[in-house]
Amino acid sequence: MKFGIFVLLIFCLTLEAKQLDFSIRAEGAILINGKTGAVLFEKNAYHPTYPASTTKIATAIYAINCLKEEGLARRFAASQDCVATISPGAKKQSNYRSPAHWLESDSSHVGIKRGEELAALDLLHAILISSANDASNVLASGISGSISKFMEELNLYFVERGCKQTYFLNPHGLHHPDHTTTPYDLALMAKWGLEIPLFREIVGKSRYICPETNLEFERTFNQTNRLIKRCSHFYRHAIGVKTGTTQAAGKNLVAAAEKDGRLLIAVALGHRGDRGGLYQDVTGLFEEAFNEPMMRCTLIPSGTTSLVKKVPGSRKKLQTMLQEGLYYDFYPAEECPVRATVQWSLPSLPLEKGTPVGRVVVVDCYDQVLQVAPLLAACDLKGTLFHRFKGYLAENGRGKKILALATLGVILFFLWRMRRKRSHRPRYL
Repeated sequence: MKFGIFVLLIFCLTLEAKQLDFSIRAEGAILINGKTGAVLFEKNAYHPTYPASTTKIATAIYAINCLKEEGLARRFAASQDCVATISPGAKKQSNYRSPAHWLESDSSHVGIKRGEELAALDLLHAILISSANDASNVLASGISGSISKFMEELNLYFVERGCKQTYFLNPHGLHHPDHTTTPYDLALMAKWGLEIPLFREIVGKSRYICPETNLEFERTFNQTNRLIKRCSHFYRHAIGVKTGTTQAAGKNLVAAAEKDGRLLIAVALGHRGDRGGLYQDVTGLFEEAFNEPMMRCTLIPSGTTSLVKKVPGSRKKLQTMLQEGLYYDFYPAEECPVRATVQWSLPSLPLEKGTPVGRVVVVDCYDQVLQVAPLLAACDLKGTLFHRFKGYLAENGRGKKILALATLGVILFFLWRMRRKRSHRPRYL
């Protein structure tokens, strides 16, 4: 049987998304589907703001990208520049002319000493679990040779991936007036991070035992994200991601939760109340989304369809049918434009009812295939006499071809004689 592939767009359908009705106290927030990127809720999501230690999401992603799996065992030594410290007051008084990566005397750290050597894997755990600013500097300096070069490369990397409103001056997020991003950009970063198995594994841990180094005994890194710790704010669907707090930024949280195969990412920046309120708001936002009912849109019902096709060699058009209806399931808050196409795969004539003649493919706006349904012939379809004769000639050997051609010649000759006799009959008035 011979097949020809032809693609036909059936329709493009846009279903209006209705944003979740939720009140959140953070200055900026967003909730997205962690697989498709669809936005379910947003509040000032595209306004630049201070990210604090949620910056470390970007640091870890870019570091993993640079190191690859074989580089995780590399050991990096802490230079004086990595552990240099300045007071928040002196930093502000200098109008932020001091290096943006210098540590602040009261900021979070894991006590890395000058000359101490740590494996890249241990530094990643310190950054994402304990939010260690000193570990962020050591990893950045070790990968790129200097922290400033690391930041140049990191900013370019994320701009090229679509984070158009992000500009970071240090790898940890300590305050600088020009160090900004948006809730939307952070949500994208978290989405990309969770697609990396190592990143996803680390942010889901409640603690990590760091091996002994050349200058320090074994130590424990404890998780700062209360959603995945066994405490009053524990959320059973949470799988990460990162906290962040400075006086200028307020309390920030990038969180991810998964239920029944649905992955959601929430970002809340600039929360000014108590930390418990931040966790309550983010948990409530997750619950609002997870409690949405699943909706169904019928794209093509089962039975005979309106899809017809002219088949070479037949006087009739091919009628088609679907054994099962074609549906699209979605949540009301998620944007869901879809399009359906027919991919024809026409076998040679004759066709019997129920013969596969193609398929209908439904994809979303991210080109993810949502559903595929086989398209079948709704009735028998035969070829014309001439088409069948051509098929006979094509399928038989040379001798039979000569016989068939001779037979055809004889038939044509007698038809010609009969027509000529009619034309020479006398006409009577």
